[in-house]
Amino acid sequence: MIDKKKILLALLTGVAFCVPARAQQNPIYSQYMFNGLVLNPAYASLDESASITAVGRNQWVGVDGAPKTATLSFYTPLNEKGTSVGFSAMKETITVQSRTDFNLLASQKVSLSETFQLAMGLQAGMSQYQERNSELTTTDPTFAANQSYWKTNVGFGFALFSENFYLGLSAPTFKSFDLGNSVNKVVTKSHYYLQAAYAYHINDDVLIKPSVLLRQVQGSGLNYDINTSVLLRDVVWLGASWRSEKTVTGLVQVRLTPVLELGYSYDTPMSSNLKGAQTVSHELMLRFRFGWSFDHEVAPKIF
Repeated sequence: MIDKKKILLALLTGVAFCVPARAQQNPIYSQYMFNGLVLNPAYASLDESASITAVGRNQWVGVDGAPKTATLSFYTPLNEKGTSVGFSAMKETITVQSRTDFNLLASQKVSLSETFQLAMGLQAGMSQYQERNSELTTTDPTFAANQSYWKTNVGFGFALFSENFYLGLSAPTFKSFDLGNSVNKVVTKSHYYLQAAYAYHINDDVLIKPSVLLRQVQGSGLNYDINTSVLLRDVVWLGASWRSEKTVTGLVQVRLTPVLELGYSYDTPMSSNLKGAQTVSHELMLRFRFGWSFDHEVAPKIF
């Protein structure tokens, strides 16, 4: 017997992967304003400290086979000349399909004036795509065979920033190349991001940071996020976002210790075609920032 539900989910997933003109291929995160490395390799240059960040995202809770994403990233200043290096790893599972990414990155910043600095980042890595079709309840040979294939990816990013301003332009997935002779079902499209943010101090205890993100996949329309975050006493961030896909996000981040930060976001759609399902999304982030010397002071991070 053919499990129609699983076949339908597999087909929908195939559309999401193979028709990028209508869909975002890279995962969508809600706390990218605190973890900009997932969008821009130049982001590593904004920090004077080293950082390890783990993110877990459970999307469309209640929908069988909905996306689940786990990300681990690391960066560190390399020298006093403004060079930073790092890596990132990501795994996303949708129904019986999964994608695993590994990327290395390097960024360099230069001073343009006493106020502004410019950073450029490059990243390169590999992506593995897997289809566990044997888990589908079907005798159709089209769906029965498991598949696995690899691609290489290269990307870039720029960041112009000061103490209170950030402007980033990036394409973390700019070009992709097939590896091996296996049949590839995924046609990777370039992803472009333009992000801007400004931090305004109300007083010594309150800071407001509005920001906007424009997202575009090659061949598709323009999408956007509008965000506002408030920092209280350099300890707690409270924020809200509106995504052009008609999704509202609430988030909170707490500086538990001078080096450890915990963040949580909750997404809820304003409209949904997934009737009868709880379509909210949860995202949890844990970040550890540190210095390589005992006298290094880990300052609160605004961007």
